[in-house]
Amino acid sequence: MPQFPLLESRQNAKFKAWLAYAQHPEDVECPWLPVEGWKNLSDLRQPIELLLFSDPAEPRLSPLLSRAREALQLAPHLMDALSQVTSPQAVLGFIKKPSWDWNRMTPWVLYLDRLQDPGNLGTLLRTARATGLFSIAASPGSVSCFNAKVVRASAASLYAVPFLPGVRLEELRRRGHTVWAAVPGGGRLLYHARFEPPSAFMIGNEGAGLDPAVLADSEFRLSIPMRDDSESLNAGVAGSIIMYEVYRQRMFV
Repeated sequence: MPQFPLLESRQNAKFKAWLAYAQHPEDVECPWLPVEGWKNLSDLRQPIELLLFSDPAEPRLSPLLSRAREALQLAPHLMDALSQVTSPQAVLGFIKKPSWDWNRMTPWVLYLDRLQDPGNLGTLLRTARATGLFSIAASPGSVSCFNAKVVRASAASLYAVPFLPGVRLEELRRRGHTVWAAVPGGGRLLYHARFEPPSAFMIGNEGAGLDPAVLADSEFRLSIPMRDDSESLNAGVAGSIIMYEVYRQRMFV
């Protein structure tokens, strides 16, 4: 069995840095994303910058070691301190943060206007990955794609879906995108519309909806059919339905 350095002190300077990275991966100073759990790490194909574990005899460790630039054994109480989940699996890998530019963005863009809920963003990233068509742009003030909850929900999707933060709507228009604004009612019904690339679909803030100025700058308004007594859909659900309708039109019509 290979021998690994064993770290046991919580006062170790490196451990303190790793703890900060695990708790706040959205910080600009954090170069890595924490990916926790055997399956999550196995699903990723990216090199592991640092692999931390507590049991060197664990049979699932060997395949991960072959992808790790550095590996270190931590005492169980340190692994528990690093964990951000309720049922720790005693393994955590740090992966280099992905970065994207406009050259990697797809013709189909989901535009998030001040979206705040990490769960919604995680859902949208996973749906975008499933369709294979969409990239995501987020306005200033939106939740970071590197938020710890987003990373836990969609680590693999973060590397598969191009994502640009801090994008203003005029940039999409300048690049020739037709802009569709998702509204609870009064827009063109989703299943009566035909979409051609390049197009951007705007999803608004969970509580306030789309910014009135942004809404006024859209070319078309789009509504998902609902019962008359229903309120608006959850942002993650609404964006996912729109992405799958585009997917259906491109793949099956």
